[in-house]
Amino acid sequence: MPTDSTRLHAVFDLAMRIGEGLLTNGAAASEVTATVLRVTSSSGLRNVSVQVTFNEVTISYLADESATPFTRVRSASYRVQDFARLEAFEDISHQYLSGEIGLEEARHRAAAVPQRQPLYRIPLVVAGFAVMGGAAALYFGAGSLVVLVATLAAGLLIAMGELLARWSIPPFYSQVLGGFIAVLGAVLVAFIDDTANPSVVVVSCIIVQLAGLSSISAVQDAVTGWYVTAAGRILETLMLTVGLVVGVRGGILFASTVGANISVSASMPISLTSVLVVLVSGLGMGLGYGVGTQTPARLLLTASLIAAGSGSLTHLLTGLLHLERAFAVSITALAVGLIATFLADRLRAPSLTFVMAGIIPLVPGSLIYRGLLGLGEDLGAGVAELLGAGEIAIAIAAGVVFGQLLASRIMPYLRRGDIAYTPAISAPFTTLRRRRLSLGGRRMRDRRGAPVIEPSTMTGEMTALSSSMFDTGELAELADLEPPSDLEDGTHRRGDHEETP
Repeated sequence: MPTDSTRLHAVFDLAMRIGEGLLTNGAAASEVTATVLRVTSSSGLRNVSVQVTFNEVTISYLADESATPFTRVRSASYRVQDFARLEAFEDISHQYLSGEIGLEEARHRAAAVPQRQPLYRIPLVVAGFAVMGGAAALYFGAGSLVVLVATLAAGLLIAMGELLARWSIPPFYSQVLGGFIAVLGAVLVAFIDDTANPSVVVVSCIIVQLAGLSSISAVQDAVTGWYVTAAGRILETLMLTVGLVVGVRGGILFASTVGANISVSASMPISLTSVLVVLVSGLGMGLGYGVGTQTPARLLLTASLIAAGSGSLTHLLTGLLHLERAFAVSITALAVGLIATFLADRLRAPSLTFVMAGIIPLVPGSLIYRGLLGLGEDLGAGVAELLGAGEIAIAIAAGVVFGQLLASRIMPYLRRGDIAYTPAISAPFTTLRRRRLSLGGRRMRDRRGAPVIEPSTMTGEMTALSSSMFDTGELAELADLEPPSDLEDGTHRRGDHEETP
């Protein structure tokens, strides 16, 4: 195989692995596209087009107008919540862009990421989500019995979801089962103590089940014009929410049959009066969610503090300023987006890690439950509650995306390093045209005086290109990469194919 074709295979292999890794771990389509284009353009390829859909990444390279396009497609058949892997893929891409590692080493690292053991084992993941459920119950002012049952119910529904996933059962059914388990926990509380508020158990479990949905990335894709990917993610979120609704409704019918009162009582506090309780519960939700989603240990405290801060800010806006819930959460979400983006760039971590932790206290679990109860009593009132929950969900996602968008435009003027960890939020773009890399004109320099060059990703992100990436001596070390047998990781599927000249 000619050397130039060998290198082309190697670059595409690295770009596809990184793109798939980002997509399966919740990154937005614009971020996946920008990262893939950074990898290809930093490797000397200019006429590259990248297409990202809900479960596929397609890269096409046109050497010149008379050449046959070189195209590869890689399918991502499932999505996970593993921020440790997301961080690993981002680290590989940034280290490659900065010249810290070569092409061959980057490929081996990218191939090894899906094979590594999870940062936290399943028992610890279940325990993390259980703590999150108990902290959510505390956030609503629940007593010790309700907090205990909410903790157990949240842990049980996550454990059952993991078991169904091992059996390759679609997640829709785990959502149904989780909703039913949540109501069973409420029924248990109602029989033990008729003075308690069992509905908080259901609300807490709803928050646990909805916290991991890809609504943030879906809204980001929708508002920036990536409609195909947005449609797939919105439909996935809708179907999983419908599964939760089916499970909760089935549990409510069962509770009515056995005569348990699990309705939302008038005394249920919507906003807490104690800032201390809000802070403690927010820390618990952030910590539990971080462990459950494989957040690296160095980021757990920061993620927990963001969750505590977002819960406290919403509490102050609704309790002291008497803002409507939708306005309060949109303002809080905007702050979360800004802070998460700045922290991500400073801590060299994915901003999605902090964003998802920060929105947990904002999830409208109580409105969803009120709406489900209302469907059986007053259809109009129930639909109104559910529409209100949808309004809040959109306000959360839109606020976060706008905050990230503002921060990503400000960070290039404040950045201390060469490589940006800010998310790429942009309309669809491509490099299917040549752009000249030049050190003249609008040349920028970092604090050490080294030139900072803008690759052709059309996002305004500034990255440093290392001359070692274009070192022809590296080509001799590359083996025949069709297919790369030394990197077989079992992730290639029938969706993988390529066309070569």
